[in-house]
Parts: sequence; structure tokens; C-alpha cells
Amino acid sequence: MPKELICYTDRQSDVLNESASGIYFQKSPPKIEQERARFLITFTSLNTRMTYNRALTKFIAFWSSHGFDIESASEVQRTHLDAWKQDLTGHFPPSTVGSNLAAVLSFFKFAYESEWIGKDITKGVKLPRVQKSKALTEALSEEELKRILSNLQDEFESMDSKIVSSATRKKVWNQYCIFMTLCSVGMRVSELVNIKMTDLDLTGKYPRIHLKLKGGELHNPLIPDDLAVLLRRYVIFFRQSSRWDEPLFTLSAQSKNPLSRKFVARIIDDIAKKSKVTKKISPHSCRATVASLLHKNGVPIGEIQDLLGHRSILTTMMYIKKIDEEKQSAARKNPLFNLTR
Repeated sequence: MPKELICYTDRQSDVLNESASGIYFQKSPPKIEQERARFLITFTSLNTRMTYNRALTKFIAFWSSHGFDIESASEVQRTHLDAWKQDLTGHFPPSTVGSNLAAVLSFFKFAYESEWIGKDITKGVKLPRVQKSKALTEALSEEELKRILSNLQDEFESMDSKIVSSATRKKVWNQYCIFMTLCSVGMRVSELVNIKMTDLDLTGKYPRIHLKLKGGELHNPLIPDDLAVLLRRYVIFFRQSSRWDEPLFTLSAQSKNPLSRKFVARIIDDIAKKSKVTKKISPHSCRATVASLLHKNGVPIGEIQDLLGHRSILTTMMYIKKIDEEKQSAARKNPLFNLTR
């Protein structure tokens, strides 16, 4: 059954459907809704589509309540964006304002690049500053990473000598393969859950995984040989009878549905707790860990940027800023307390 994206609430309008072939309308909608559909289809993640769609619905509904029914993107001016931002700021916390505003700005940026509007009205509109929790993006230390890897490998290798159910075996394989994939490639959790078996290119001298980044951009990072061997075994043991256009990581060997991002987050949290890692980590922590490890081992920042799929090198620099701060801190190198020892 196709999943649905409700694009607008007009009684005369129909539902925007998402199917394997893309997004389409059952009836001819207003121009703004056609533009919205073309924008949303550029995102591979259904969750992203739904989030951006809700924000656009709020924006259109806001101006409709003020007597301005938006018929097309070309009717919207910079003042409309500023007024909506001001209204959001007066009613919601910065994180909510930022997520809604970012979605709408992305739409009008797309409209400008698609030449639906003659001027980039998003230029200069700033998102509110949000104080993010460091715990969710904090990289694992090498000691924590070694402890996790040791525990995972022991549990993984013990599967060969234990009589366990297929569900238990699949759970252990999932935990090990997902963690090793995240910490080898540094992909986003949304990219991980969308990997299909056909995206694996494990033959030839340089194995790689084909990923779709935000906005539908393709990314084909090379992967370590050991990870290629592990994923090849995973496919043989659990996904051999499945079609190649089905998800790689699933809850059971017979499932055709990908794991949810929340489920992967629970896997990472469970791994951390079993390894006595006390700080809060998430799948994004694995991404930060990759940047940390590579930076500490002298890999150029441009190569790290390319692996992580960052459009801007400034984003990559934010990942490794904490490492550099500790390395460059003169106060931490001060020998004061060692002088009398």
C-alpha cells in the first residue's frame, strides 16, 4: 500500500501519494502544490518528506489565515518569510522555529534554483541559534570504542559455539554489523536504514556502498575490506532469499521492511549500556567518532569531508573542533602541578 503525504486541506483537493514510481496527484492541484510535490520528491527519506511537508503546510495555512492564499511560489516575497519567522519566534522554542523555517527556506531556495521565482528570497534569513545537547553528538573516546568493540566481537564470535534461536542470532548480527558499518563509513542513520542490497558493491578490488544523501545526491564511499567480508556474510546468512531491491538491514530474515531510525538508536544505546559507556550516545555519535579517529590519525580534513558527505568543509570542522581544542589548549599543557611531584 502506498504511503500518503497530505499536502493541503482544501476540500476540492486530493491526496498526494507516494509510490515506488514517485509522487503523483490524483487530480490536477493548484500550482503551489505541484511545486511542493516536485520539491518533496527530491528527498529519499520519507521522514524528511513528511517533516518538510508539515512545515510548508503551516506556512501556507498561516498566510491563508491572514487573507493571503498562496497560488504559487512566485507570489511569496521576503517580507512573508520574515513575518512568519517573527510569528514562530513568538510562539515556539528556537529548535521548533529552526526546523520549520529551515524546511520552508529549503523549498524557496529550490524554487529559485528551479527558476520558478526570479530572486533568492531566502538570502540573509538566519536560523535561530539552538544550543544542542553535546551528549547526542559526542564522539566515543578510543578507550570507550575499544571496550564496545571487544564486547561486540566476543558476543558475535560466541554465536558459533552456542545453540540460540534464529531471532537471537539475527539480533547479535544486526548489532555488530550496524555498529561496524556506522563506525567505518560514518554515514547518517537515515542513509543506513535506506541501504538496499543492490547498493552493495562488494566485488572487485575496492568494495563500496552506494548511498543517497540529503536532497538525493549520490555518494559512493569505498569501505574497508573487513567490512565488505562481514556484510557479504550477513547477506548470505540472512538476506540470501530476498530480492536485491529490498533493505539490507531488517528485523528478521523474512522481513521486507527496513529498520526504523528509532530502532537503530535503541541498538546503539543498548550497545553502550552493555559496554558500561555511561555518557549518552546515538547513531550520530558513531559519525562523530569516525571524524575523530580519522583526524587523530592525520587524515586530511578534505578527505574526511568527502567520506561524511558534507557539502561544506565548515560542517566537518565543527565535528573535529573539540579534538583540536583539547590538542591546542595551552592550559592543559601547563606543567604547574608537576613541578613539586
